[in-house]
Amino acid sequence: MEFRILIYSQDAQLFLLLQHVLATEGFVASLAVAVNDTLKLVSNDRVRAIVVDSSTNCSDLHSLRAKHPQVSFIVLSNQSEAPKEFCSVADADLVLTRPFNPSVLIHFLRRLRVEAVVTKQGIRSVETVLRFADLEMNATTVTVRRSGHDVPLTALQFRLLRHLLQNPEIVQSREALITACWPRDAEVEPRTVDIHMGHIRRALKKLGPDLIRTVRSHGYALAAETSSDGSPLA
Repeated sequence: MEFRILIYSQDAQLFLLLQHVLATEGFVASLAVAVNDTLKLVSNDRVRAIVVDSSTNCSDLHSLRAKHPQVSFIVLSNQSEAPKEFCSVADADLVLTRPFNPSVLIHFLRRLRVEAVVTKQGIRSVETVLRFADLEMNATTVTVRRSGHDVPLTALQFRLLRHLLQNPEIVQSREALITACWPRDAEVEPRTVDIHMGHIRRALKKLGPDLIRTVRSHGYALAAETSSDGSPLA
């Protein structure tokens, strides 16, 4: 099955380098030099990831992320400059700082491809649909619903919530969440986990009481009833 990657950049040499690296692993890469190009290409349901060059103006990709939460965003960041708006740790599924190790990118994409193939073939265990309280996650359709309403999450946030749903009411440390949801060699700060869990919490609270339990100095778990600050009710 073709697994297409978009490279959003105005740097032709960067695209050719990435195209070559990805081709060795069987990934098909396409170049998008403008937001309109990206919008057209991402309509192809085989697109599963977009590699974003942080030197490119990418603030307009916010709307794209909202419409296509199943697509993972990988940001290539320069050490010499601060990421522009969208191109931040909080918005990306993976951030690679130049010069970066291509094996980290490949490992991340391999995992996405395995998940895509499994979903396509319909080979899922009893965990195809995960439920907790009024929350439901469907791993086949990559959707999350609460009280019958869709919950918009990014691909990374989906993985984080799925890990919590697979281990309901068991406290997951930040380190355990990083191991389960990020590439093996990725450098992820614990604060990054907190940022994404905050996004998940806010998305869920729009449709009901808080389900995310925060255990200070330990991590996170699902709880049917929590207080306003995320701690369990007595």
